[in-house]
Amino acid sequence: MGSEKKSRLPAIVATAVAVPVAVVAGVLVFNAIAPKAEPVHEDLSPVSVEVPALSEDDAVVCLALTATAPESAGGLQARPVEGGAGAAESVMAYGDPAVVATCGVEPVAVEDTALVYKLNGVCWYSDEAGLEWTSLDRQVPVGVSVPETHEQPVDVLNDLSTVIAEKVPAAAEAPTGCA
Repeated sequence: MGSEKKSRLPAIVATAVAVPVAVVAGVLVFNAIAPKAEPVHEDLSPVSVEVPALSEDDAVVCLALTATAPESAGGLQARPVEGGAGAAESVMAYGDPAVVATCGVEPVAVEDTALVYKLNGVCWYSDEAGLEWTSLDRQVPVGVSVPETHEQPVDVLNDLSTVIAEKVPAAAEAPTGCA
């Protein structure tokens, strides 16, 4: 019986060495033959935007917002904007195709029964397609245009809402659904 235990010992040692060696070899072979992922090249060139006409007070609020804008929103990288004087002080862009957030858009009038979305402290209204969003409860309204190719506009709005809630003062009145 004692010799039977001794005869299995070399087999156990060989297995303990062979299995990790086989796993490492398999990983190396897989990495060598696996197709390499093509890097995604987003276009992060400047985005041409329309600059809203702002009062002096609104321009100060918008500058506070854009000066503290996040480097990314919803996983989309920030892009520079161009479009004349005040573009960078009132408009932000993210990703390719660009999601464009504009501070100082025209306010949107909504019914008290309209569907609104409260995201990170900011109340939003959207068109039926979910492509145009406007804040409803800020002294200076912010509009966000989301291209159809972005499946989750709420991801971008969540990130932008945080800084909007901090930098753009709340309006005295907001629709019922924003409470």
